Amino acid sequence: MRARLGWWGTRADQREAALGTVLAGVATAGYVIVADRVFDTNTTWLEIVSLVLNLACVWLARTENVWTMPAGFAASAVMAVFLFRIELVGQAWLQLAFYLPVQLVGWWAWCRGGRDHTELPPSRLGWRGWLLAAASMVVIWAVAWATFRALYGVTPYQWWDTSVVASSIVAQGLMTWKKAEQWLWWALPVNVSSIGLYAATRAWAFMALYAVFLANAWWGWVLWRRTIAAEGGSGDSQRAVEVVRA
Repeated sequence: MRARLGWWGTRADQREAALGTVLAGVATAGYVIVADRVFDTNTTWLEIVSLVLNLACVWLARTENVWTMPAGFAASAVMAVFLFRIELVGQAWLQLAFYLPVQLVGWWAWCRGGRDHTELPPSRLGWRGWLLAAASMVVIWAVAWATFRALYGVTPYQWWDTSVVASSIVAQGLMTWKKAEQWLWWALPVNVSSIGLYAATRAWAFMALYAVFLANAWWGWVLWRRTIAAEGGSGDSQRAVEVVRA
């Protein structure tokens, strides 16, 4: 069984969070320079801040760093403002109504969701979990499409937009409870689809961001599977043995 994890993680977690934020800033600066000088595209401050926070968030999730949650909380708030401005209302409300509160739930779950309120270890999703996830996506997609159509009428890319909303909700739910298959959901129905959607809406910063997310998702999938194998468990009810984290 893993030990209890402090709300701000270990000192190693804190050092990694600081390093991840710096690296995210460097990567964002590189994107801004290329976008300006090569593609003659201006990047707004909202996009810049969102890029830094989102990059840090996914980088930290890859290594189970609890700092992914506060980074994700801040990123969602900033990104929602930008998405409303480009009229992707489904994505915007996804950030405000779901991602913001679920980061708090995930923060608790990662720190206290394991046995005896210890750190929650990653585990695999069984076939019942897969069926539930797939069925949930279909239902959420239909509800989201009907809701946003009623509230905003016909908006650009409405079916596409709400499909990403539904997929993201399922993926974040799996992430909250540390299911390794969350990375597959992030990679395909979320990241690949989002890359196309943001290209269609000419939101180049977020298209680039989701390309990075896609690579990170496959990396996270490999790392989490290795962790589960090393800790000796699998399946919906798996509870890992105690390990020493770097």
